Amino acid sequence: MVEIISVGQDLLSGQTPSLGAAVIARGLLQAGVEVDYTTFVGNQEDYLEEALRQALVRSNLIFVLSGSGSARYDYIKKVLSRVLNKRLVLDYKVLDKIKERFHKRGEAMPRAEEKQALVLSETEILENRLGLSPGFLFKQDEVVVIALPGDPGEIKAIWAEEISPRLDLEAFKKRPSRILTLKTCGLAESTLDDWLRNLVRNQGNYTLNLIPYGEEIEILVEVRGESLEEVEALQKDLEYKLRRKLGGYLYGVDDQTLEGAVGALLTMHRKTLAVAESCTGGLVCHKLTNVGGSSQYFDRGVVSYSNEAKISLLDVSLEVIREKGPVSAEAAVAMAEGVRWISQTSLGLAITGIAGPEGGTPEKPVGLVYVALAAEGKETRFERFYFHGDRSSIKLRAAQMALDMVRRHLTGL
Repeated sequence: MVEIISVGQDLLSGQTPSLGAAVIARGLLQAGVEVDYTTFVGNQEDYLEEALRQALVRSNLIFVLSGSGSARYDYIKKVLSRVLNKRLVLDYKVLDKIKERFHKRGEAMPRAEEKQALVLSETEILENRLGLSPGFLFKQDEVVVIALPGDPGEIKAIWAEEISPRLDLEAFKKRPSRILTLKTCGLAESTLDDWLRNLVRNQGNYTLNLIPYGEEIEILVEVRGESLEEVEALQKDLEYKLRRKLGGYLYGVDDQTLEGAVGALLTMHRKTLAVAESCTGGLVCHKLTNVGGSSQYFDRGVVSYSNEAKISLLDVSLEVIREKGPVSAEAAVAMAEGVRWISQTSLGLAITGIAGPEGGTPEKPVGLVYVALAAEGKETRFERFYFHGDRSSIKLRAAQMALDMVRRHLTGL
């Protein structure tokens, strides 16, 4: 059995989602290992001790994840030392790395930070190159316990660089299985659900789960069988059917991102891009620059939030603003052409809309967004969208569809 224990009062109160647990669960699923139990515990030591003792009885692979803050991780180590009957010892190699981190920042290490170098005796240290606190792995008979700090980025790096290479996950598989994630953009969840039901009917040896994220939806395909050969054959058949049905809505698999797919296409076609944003406030630029090497194709971003900024920075005419409005197809087209002209890039992308909660009218309601793309030697195209949700959701959906417009243009869709 496999179990994940997430610790933190903020998790129970709904203030913080358990992103670290999601990272571990995804990594396990991709390796063909199912999670049997997930447990959430607050900041009380006796509750954590009870959860750990119960986990040791029923599970043979246990992850203990800290919530936010180093103090939470300190008390997890304290409880683990009691439950596993191991001493907490100061690891001087870990301590030296912590001191070095502070030295690079031009600071002296506070004495209180020494606690982050405390580890359980007889454990394997899991290096954490992104943070101060390492993880650690403890084996006792057939049971493996892994403790990790709470930051999802740190957990993802520790999983890839430390846990996955040294842990024999085959021992925790119930039967041969494989995981495949297909990623789409621009399809409604209900539409995609209908497609999948009509496409694949026999669900005896596989499960399909949809994970929506704004306008993006991940299709998590888990295939099981009596032999690895049977699993691989079924996965290959399923993937072929799904790819044919999804067509241009499919942009990637597994860890690929929409912005990563766009970046790869821009690089492959040797195109450059400039972006003008209004209602999204720089979110598209943020996503683009999350991709390493984006300076090769991303030139600049202009957040032209006010009418004055659209006119002075992007050369949108006052006539367009007055007669059509800043949220209009004409304004989006002028913004896209303006940002491409000032940057002299291959492509100019623009977004203007009403993210809410105020500002909507019967003619132009909250959620109305125009996206335009200007391309060298081609007529500027635009699309109109009506997104639902709160302000953050509308901004996210608008940014996703803007990136998807670039993707579709570069793939000839």
